[in-house]
Amino acid sequence: MKRVKKSVDLKKDRISVTLEEIVPLLKEFVRRNSDVPSIQWDRQMEPKLLLNPYSTDYKERKKTAHYFLMVASVLEYKVVGRAENARRLLVYLHKTLGNRLFEASKSSLFKSAVRKCGFYDELGPLKEEIPQILASVNRFVKQKAEGDLIEYSRCFNKPKDMVREIAGNVERMGGSLEDKSWMYMKWMARPYPDLRILNCFSPRDLFIPLTIDTASVAMSLGLIDRVNHSLWENKQRAARARECLTNFSKQLFPEDPARADYPFFLMGRWLKGKNLDIKTLKESLQLFDHLYKVTGYAHVIYQVMERYKSGWEKKIAGTLSKMKIPFRFEGIRFPLPHNIFYTPDFILSELTVQGKKVILEPHYQMTERDIHKFSLFKQNYGKSYFLILLMRNDDIAYYRARHLLREEAYDDVWPIGYVHILLEQIKRGTYTRIVYHSSRLQRVQLHG
Repeated sequence: MKRVKKSVDLKKDRISVTLEEIVPLLKEFVRRNSDVPSIQWDRQMEPKLLLNPYSTDYKERKKTAHYFLMVASVLEYKVVGRAENARRLLVYLHKTLGNRLFEASKSSLFKSAVRKCGFYDELGPLKEEIPQILASVNRFVKQKAEGDLIEYSRCFNKPKDMVREIAGNVERMGGSLEDKSWMYMKWMARPYPDLRILNCFSPRDLFIPLTIDTASVAMSLGLIDRVNHSLWENKQRAARARECLTNFSKQLFPEDPARADYPFFLMGRWLKGKNLDIKTLKESLQLFDHLYKVTGYAHVIYQVMERYKSGWEKKIAGTLSKMKIPFRFEGIRFPLPHNIFYTPDFILSELTVQGKKVILEPHYQMTERDIHKFSLFKQNYGKSYFLILLMRNDDIAYYRARHLLREEAYDDVWPIGYVHILLEQIKRGTYTRIVYHSSRLQRVQLHG
């Protein structure tokens, strides 16, 4: 570890945290979280793929390399929205078009099929570009790779050489989007849980794709000084940041630096909205180390399915959308002690109370089991999240009288019919909550 930067001086907090302190925690976090298959080919997820990504048959591997280049080309929020939609879309097109999926070099065939998919409205704002993106993949495979990406890969000495070709020939995989090409190369060249199809390349020569999440880890480590969209607007600046992060990972995993990609993604998601510094990173690593020892799970699970189940959930989602408040619905699954899990309904992406992310939990009935779960959540994650229960006004008094709204289980409880007032107060920084005592009520103002 001689090349690891010795320390980061946090003068603002009068604390000096050394990288040597967190490197063991970081290595262990990566070790515990690096064997997770991508949602694009996880065989436990729906819809099922029409090919076997781990097949050893050469023809099947050729098709797989081609198929996942198509997945990578559209795997972008602006294009397909949620990551799960890339999987849904390509499976749908594969079922609909058969082998024509791999042959069409003009966008017209894709255009008709894409528009007929049952989730077209859920795709990203640039969904109309999907047909031409996929057609550009097929032209590249046919004209440049002569139908065989595995054989074509042997023309290059290093992964970066093939990345350059992909970025220059496939739409939306070059320039500020080049990290999509590095993502594809990681899928193809790394061992399990990745696919190791382009096995002429060594994993040691891969770069970690630079995303908002992995860049957040880089900034927390002091490797870069910014995490905003301007980072990708300058190709040289993005390349330097990608190299700095990868070189750091190489000091931890010399033979396979991209092993840290998914764990860094997980950590970056957790750090969203927090101070991106080494002190916060250390605290987060310590938290997950503690939770692993208590729960047996190495991290919170970021869900990909977002489906409203009740009228209350639809109402809250509609209110948040109308007020232009970003949120995730059932986006994170938190492991708790005793093999219990809690998936909050709504996590507000930007609004905070006392520096904590806000959770809105509409709840129709309250049981001892619910109170136990919420209490465990507050004990383990209360430093990061502010839990507000939303209930019918009459039910609040009913459950409180039966001691089923004990304060250790939540931060506030609010009448669901007035959620718009709650949200407006949080937005303005005038939010107040009522603290209940046995003989009196006390209104307390909390600042975001």
